[in-house]
Amino acid sequence: MARIKPKDKLPQLQSWDDVDLALCEIAEHMRVTESIQHKMQQVIDDAKLQAKDACDPHAAAIDALSRQIKEYAERNRDSLKKKTKPLVFGNIGWRKSTKLTLPRDPGKVADIVRLLRALGWNDCIKVEPPKVNREALRTHPIEDIIKVGVDVSVTDEFWLEVKKDAIPAEPEVQDGRI
Repeated sequence: MARIKPKDKLPQLQSWDDVDLALCEIAEHMRVTESIQHKMQQVIDDAKLQAKDACDPHAAAIDALSRQIKEYAERNRDSLKKKTKPLVFGNIGWRKSTKLTLPRDPGKVADIVRLLRALGWNDCIKVEPPKVNREALRTHPIEDIIKVGVDVSVTDEFWLEVKKDAIPAEPEVQDGRI
């Protein structure tokens, strides 16, 4: 049990026996509180399970529809004028994704760190132990990143976004007035 610091001083207890009885009463209140919290947690866990079971078919449908949309969009990509296609219920499109792949060999990583220091790209080095800071490295031109010895792959990643239009709240009506 955690220690409790009383907030107010109430000089009601007259003996160690009174103190001992007060501790007994506190313990009883703590057990009741823990029991209530335990029951609450059981209700929460049951609600989570029910929600998961209710959501699983919808998540599967979302996944299947998303894959169908991606497949259709890739088949008809040539007809798009831009990377994003706005539709009534959302948008689909592609975004450029750049992935930096560092070698697994610690010796090669150390060589890359030395090259970064030689180029003055100290912001691309994490200290202790010296590692490459990928986020800072992304700010440099791809050609220069490749020269340092980091593999770069640039791909167009498909994405979709469903529009969630907000319904304006109705004004409250009081006594027939808004």
